[in-house]
Amino acid sequence: NVTRQRRNDMYYEVKLKVMKPNKDGLEKEVKEHFITDCSLFAEAEAKGLEQYASDNMESDVFSISRSNIIEIINEKTEDKPFFKATIVDTQIDENGNEKELKYYNLVCAKDLKEANTLMEQHLSQGLSDMRLDAIVKTKIIDLI
Repeated sequence: NVTRQRRNDMYYEVKLKVMKPNKDGLEKEVKEHFITDCSLFAEAEAKGLEQYASDNMESDVFSISRSNIIEIINEKTEDKPFFKATIVDTQIDENGNEKELKYYNLVCAKDLKEANTLMEQHLSQGLSDMRLDAIVKTKIIDLI
């Protein structure tokens, strides 16, 4: 599994409105969600606009937001959905109190069971002091 995160970049969620033909061949506006790693909003917007430019499809970036995803566990290789995993790290502060820190990872998997397995494998690689708290399916369709 490949981990993607460059030190100075962060992840942005980019939402596009795209005109796509439906099953009847008529153009219909659909909303598609992507995630990208870059330094600036402008760079995220440019990546979003490039997504359909080569296909000469009409698209519009209607939303860009900083993502709380800190790591993508594996690259998307097939038409599988992305799942957002919540990882909890329990730390003891200087007063002896437990404090939970939450981190979010993105994992591409065919279903919830596979996403859980992939995250457990990831955590077993030196992150055993952290625990998997939750996994939810996202609307993100690809990494751009």
